[in-house]
Amino acid sequence: MRKFMTIVAMGGALALSQVAMAQTQQPQPVQPSIKATHGAWEVRCYGATDCVMTQVHRRTPETADAVFTVIKPAGLTDNNGRTIEALAEIVVPLGVYLPNGLGLQVDNGEPRAAPFERCIPDGCVVRAPISSAMLGQMRAGGSAFLILSRSPTETVKVPMSLSGFTAAFGSL
Repeated sequence: MRKFMTIVAMGGALALSQVAMAQTQQPQPVQPSIKATHGAWEVRCYGATDCVMTQVHRRTPETADAVFTVIKPAGLTDNNGRTIEALAEIVVPLGVYLPNGLGLQVDNGEPRAAPFERCIPDGCVVRAPISSAMLGQMRAGGSAFLILSRSPTETVKVPMSLSGFTAAFGSL
């Protein structure tokens, strides 16, 4: 029995050392580079063609931090077979009231809500397709607001500029 336990321990140590070696030999993730800035939007690329556009809103006394990223997926369709032109990934601080979801309002238009996908150590994340109608509003609009809830009855509007949105999206 003792010999068996020694073999198991040696096998476990060998397996752990192989995992550690594999982890150190894996390629490092590509760091993004800023390809261009269009108004309030930065276009960041991970390699030659894998690009996203991002805008960061820094907290003020009335608002919260937020990161709004737009992706132009290639060949992605929804459940009805319609092409998805754009995807949004929005990260807001932890502590938001999740059941209300996150609203997106362009100028004085009607807000559209999307559910939170999950919360990670950096914040709570919404990932959702941007409809063609909303994409058109964002291209034509001047400002947008991310609407998040602190409680069931208290909301915060985080302003995001749409300056340069069309040019940034066109460059993806």
